[in-house]
Amino acid sequence: MYLKNNEPNSGSLLAELAGSIQNFNDSVDVYMNQIRDYEVFNPFQSSAEMDSVGINKPIPCEFWERLGIRHLILNTLHSRLEVPDHWNIENDKNNNTTYRWRNVKNDAILEELKTLFSYSSVVQFADWASVDGASDFWDGIFYDVIKPLGKRDFQFVFRLGDIRRRLVFEIDEILDIMGIYSSYGRVTLVLENNEADKLWSKLNGIAYDVTIPGSRPQDARERYLFIFNTMRIDSLIVLYANRTILYSTGQQSQFGGRSFENIYMPGQGKDCFDAGYRLGLLLQLETPHCIALGQVVSGAYVRNESLPGSEVLLTYIKDWMAEMSPDRYSSSLMKK
Repeated sequence: MYLKNNEPNSGSLLAELAGSIQNFNDSVDVYMNQIRDYEVFNPFQSSAEMDSVGINKPIPCEFWERLGIRHLILNTLHSRLEVPDHWNIENDKNNNTTYRWRNVKNDAILEELKTLFSYSSVVQFADWASVDGASDFWDGIFYDVIKPLGKRDFQFVFRLGDIRRRLVFEIDEILDIMGIYSSYGRVTLVLENNEADKLWSKLNGIAYDVTIPGSRPQDARERYLFIFNTMRIDSLIVLYANRTILYSTGQQSQFGGRSFENIYMPGQGKDCFDAGYRLGLLLQLETPHCIALGQVVSGAYVRNESLPGSEVLLTYIKDWMAEMSPDRYSSSLMKK
C-alpha cells in the first residue's frame, strides 16, 4: 500500500481546535467532568436531538470491566438503564465461567445491551491484554449486539496493552475481531510506540529487543506500516512522548508535540489522550484534529497535574501556538 507522507499545518489545526472548544465550552466542561465514568452522556447534542429511555439506575462498573468496555458514550438524556439483579457478576477469580460470554449473556442482558448500544456513538474498549476473556466477550458483543442492531456509524477505539505474555494465535484472533467491527463503524487502534514494537516482534516471530525503539525513524515507520497493513481497520495511531504518528488508508501523518515537555505519559496521561481523541469524535472533527485534541488534553493534564477544563485547554493551545510562531501569532484568535 502506498502512503502519502503528510505533516498537517499545526498552527491552523490548533486554531481550528480552539474555535471548536470556544463554540462548545460548556459542553466540553460537562464532558471532561465525566471522563472517568463508564457510561458517558454526550453533551454535544441539543435536547431536541436527544432521546430518552427514562430509566436511571446505574450499571455496576464491574459489569463493564468484565466486558472489557472502558467508555460508552450515549446520545440519550438518561444515560443509565436500570439493571436487574442478575446483572451482578461474581468477581471470583477462581470461577472461570465468569470469563466466558456464553455464561454471562441471557435474553434480558442482550436486550439491555442492544438498547444501550443503539443510543451509543463512541465505544472505547479497555486494554485487551488486561481483560480476561476479552476476545470472547468482544466477539460475542459483535455478533449478539452490534450486528443485530444494523447501525453502521459507530466509532470504535481499541487498545492492546502489554502483549508480551500473549501467544501469537491469540493476537491474530483479536486483530481479526477488530477487523470485523470495521463493517459497522470506524475502527481506531491506539498503541504506545513500545507496544507497537512488541506487536511487530510478535507478528514476525522475533524476540522483542529493547534496542528496537532506538533504531532509525524510517525503520519504525516501516514496522508500524506493516502492522497497519496486516489489519482491516481505519486508523492506527502510535504515541510517542513528544509526537504521534497516524496510519490510515493511503496516508501517513506525523503530529509533533510541544518542544519543552512531553505531551503524553503512561497512566493518567494515556487516559487523557484517549479522552481528547473521543472529544474530537464527539465534535465530529477529522482524525488529525482528534489526534491533536488528544495531545492537547494529555499535555494540559501533564502540565497542570489535573484534569483540564475548557479554559485550561484554550490556554494550553494559545501557549502552544505562540511557541510555534511567536511573530505571526495573533491573540485575537483566542478571544472569546
